[in-house]
Amino acid sequence: MAGQFVVTRNGRDSFCSQDELLKLAERGLLSRGDLVYHPVLGRWLYAREVEEIKAQLARAATLGLPVGPALPVASNGEAVAGFVLGLLGHLPLLGFVCCVLGIYFSGRGLKRAAGLQNRGHGLAVAGMVLSIVFLVPATACSALVLTGLLQ
Repeated sequence: MAGQFVVTRNGRDSFCSQDELLKLAERGLLSRGDLVYHPVLGRWLYAREVEEIKAQLARAATLGLPVGPALPVASNGEAVAGFVLGLLGHLPLLGFVCCVLGIYFSGRGLKRAAGLQNRGHGLAVAGMVLSIVFLVPATACSALVLTGLLQ
């Protein structure tokens, strides 16, 4: 075939022969939505419209090529909040409030972890333990500060 194909991928143009274009399609390096300038037709086409590579694109798609982007993984925000609040339980005045909220959010995080294939379970347990451990000292510290302020 006379002339060179021009392939536009990710905003970059590259020149290639028909054989190189076939190899790109076979390897899955050419997606169906990439633009290809056809030298014989004299116009831009989507790769899925170029007759010379339709079969290769179809084979690459049936083999699973190219691989799409990974799906986002759901996170357990309640478990993270419970852990952070459990860590903040050592603060002198805010410790008591942080511990109580840490227990609440860690409990919710444990329930949510069951529905998310145990994602965040460890953080929720750690947040619960930290909140319970810091609850007694935080309560005592808050009581001492409040009695000092009231006298």
